[in-house]
Amino acid sequence: MGRLRTISTEIEILAPPATVRSVFLDFPRWPQWHKGWTVELVDSSKAPLQLEAGDRLRVNMHGMTFHPTVKVNSADSFQWIGALTGIIAGTHKFNFEPSKKNPGGTTLVQVEDFEGILTFFFKQGSSSSARTIRNWDSFNADLKREIEKSPST
Repeated sequence: MGRLRTISTEIEILAPPATVRSVFLDFPRWPQWHKGWTVELVDSSKAPLQLEAGDRLRVNMHGMTFHPTVKVNSADSFQWIGALTGIIAGTHKFNFEPSKKNPGGTTLVQVEDFEGILTFFFKQGSSSSARTIRNWDSFNADLKREIEKSPST
């Protein structure tokens, strides 16, 4: 399909991976702690914990709506894949890793692997790449703030 480009960012969160994943998967609550991104399940009979490979989502990121397919929903990763057929495809990963810096904490890593003829938009240092990283860093910081404000962490 074309050249592969990868963008990633990460943040340390002072809570265990299971807690981070639980707050992350509570999609209906996202607008309460982050402005700009929403995720809805296409099959409303399922709960986010029940999502499995092949299930569809409706994702809106700052006004851009797309309908990716869940690729992985495991204890340590949530991934979806979306594409504009023949032009660009991306696998977006949210990895919940035990922190090596903060025992009992989580390193949340967001990664997207882009493939296709439009991947040049996401080359390192490009404005598209920088804007994407700023948006992800904002989401990560809001998720961290939401989790760490809780008295249970």
